[in-house]
Amino acid sequence: MNPENEFLSWDSSFTAEESSFKLFQPGEYQFTVTNMERKMYNGQSDKIPNGAPYAEVTMEFTGPEGKTNVIDRLYLMKNWQWKLTQFFSGIGQSPVMGQSFQPNWSQVVGSRGTAKLNINKYTSKGQERQNNQVEEYLKSAAPQQQNFNQVPPVQNNQQNFNQNQAVQNNQQQQNNWSNQAGAF
Repeated sequence: MNPENEFLSWDSSFTAEESSFKLFQPGEYQFTVTNMERKMYNGQSDKIPNGAPYAEVTMEFTGPEGKTNVIDRLYLMKNWQWKLTQFFSGIGQSPVMGQSFQPNWSQVVGSRGTAKLNINKYTSKGQERQNNQVEEYLKSAAPQQQNFNQVPPVQNNQQNFNQNQAVQNNQQQQNNWSNQAGAF
C-alpha cells in the first residue's frame, strides 16, 4: 500500500503540513521521479481503450516557486511510443531511434531529468481549475547507465593500455568459458 494513502484514525493525531501543490509557470524544470505505479486504464476515451496498461509516474519538480508534484501517464501503446521514447531519453536510458528498446522499469524511481511544463486548465465540479502538465521530456545530456563492456575515457596512454588489456582479458575469459561449456 502506498504510504501516502495510509488511513488516519478519528482518535489519533496527525502531522500538520502545507499543501505540496504549487502551480509553476510554463518553462523548463528539473525533476526527480518519486513514484511509479503500473495500472490499467478503465475509463471513457476515444484515444485510450479500456484495459490499456500504463505507468503512472509521479515526479517532484524544483523551481523558483519551490517544489511541486506532477503526475504523468505513460501508456504502453504503439501510438504512444514517441512519449515513451521521450521519457526514457529524458531520464538517461537513451533509446536509439529506429531500434528496439527494452526499458529498465525498476530504475525509473529515483531517476532525474528535465521537462517542459505547461499549465493545464480544466473544469471540475463546475469550477475552473489549473494544474501543471508535462509538455515535453528533454533529452538527458548523459546516460545514467553505462554498458559494462564500455571503456570510460582515460587521461593517459598507459592507463588506456591497461584498461583495454583488462577488457580483452575479460572477453577472452568469457570466450574460454563458452568454449568449455560446449565441451560438456
